[in-house]
Amino acid sequence: MTYFLLIFFVFLLFIGLLCSQNNIFSPSGLTSVIWIFVLISYVWLGKDQYNLSMNLHLCLFFWVSGICAGSLFFQSATYHDPKLDNPSKTIRDIYLIASILFLPKLFEFAVIAIVNGNTGYIPLDLRLAALGKGSGYDEPFGGFFVLIWQVSFILELLCYEKRKKWRLIVATICFMLFGIITMAKIILLNIFVSGCVILYFKKVIRMKHISIGLVILALSFVVLQMVRMSQQITDIDDSIITMYVIGNLTAFDSLEPFSAEHWGENTFRIVYATLYKLNISDIEPVDALLKWEEKPILTNTYTAMYPFYVDFGHAGVIIFSIVIGSFLGWLFKKSLMGSKFYIAFYAITLNVIVMQYAADLLFTNLTSNIKLFIVLVIPFVFTKHNLLVVKNKLNRGL
Repeated sequence: MTYFLLIFFVFLLFIGLLCSQNNIFSPSGLTSVIWIFVLISYVWLGKDQYNLSMNLHLCLFFWVSGICAGSLFFQSATYHDPKLDNPSKTIRDIYLIASILFLPKLFEFAVIAIVNGNTGYIPLDLRLAALGKGSGYDEPFGGFFVLIWQVSFILELLCYEKRKKWRLIVATICFMLFGIITMAKIILLNIFVSGCVILYFKKVIRMKHISIGLVILALSFVVLQMVRMSQQITDIDDSIITMYVIGNLTAFDSLEPFSAEHWGENTFRIVYATLYKLNISDIEPVDALLKWEEKPILTNTYTAMYPFYVDFGHAGVIIFSIVIGSFLGWLFKKSLMGSKFYIAFYAITLNVIVMQYAADLLFTNLTSNIKLFIVLVIPFVFTKHNLLVVKNKLNRGL
């Protein structure tokens, strides 16, 4: 069954590229690539050690087919030209200044994490603190600061001017420092993916540049893992792929459909969280950090299918794969039309596709995604409605 899925996903990749102007960043194309890589990794490293159920293969078939079908259908439609184009220079300035002003907060976090750390190894103390374990912070470090760093980086790359390249350098350093200090590989991935999408859509880079970048990114992951876990380079082996790629598949096999305690509590976590915060309901929202599965591979990620399968079984996997695929297909088509806003929006959303092999980043983190969208759209809205221009005219009139 694994080999059948591999062949089927290669077929979907071919169809996706054919219908997307050979754009590897199309939802159908990238989704197929992700799962081809995952299955090849399993055949290469885990097939003789870990057995995957027929149920998992069936869910993967539904999931990838649904995303590809939904995205290809919606990206084939005709839409009006996007109206949001250039972000406000004033708001970009504010974001860039805020990015710099927020840096002391990051360094404060690092100091508290090191002082309160109990492992005796600074990189591991930083990582545990970022996860909210023993840092002195009530919650994992992040929130609004991260949104500003991320959006500022994307806007500066989108509006890059050679004579003002210092702006992009500053924005990149701020966002990258967050990833380095929190020892988070996902931030480096975020920077790489967002950067590649923007530069590819602007026709600055081609596939050969992306391929070179992937090699550098993989080496960066190895180095960061080595530093984080105090390992020698010779100790970094196939176990990384086994833990972070194959482990998600084996963990999914431990799940039971319709096993959620309350209806849709994982898929609609934002609803439960809102009602609980407003004291309308006494049902606490489920923890976004899932329980650890120790056997056969230690992991707490269960692929992006987790919330839908646990809440609604196979029907949930089918329905929500089509919903997510449709949204991504619409957004991809808008991006192809050249609007800077939609290119930026797609760049920050692409992590949903890239990380689907590990976890759901769309519904589970919907609150954070909405905040990120608001921070991103503000500078474009200001330009569209000439808000700052009107304000300046009023000031001159007074």
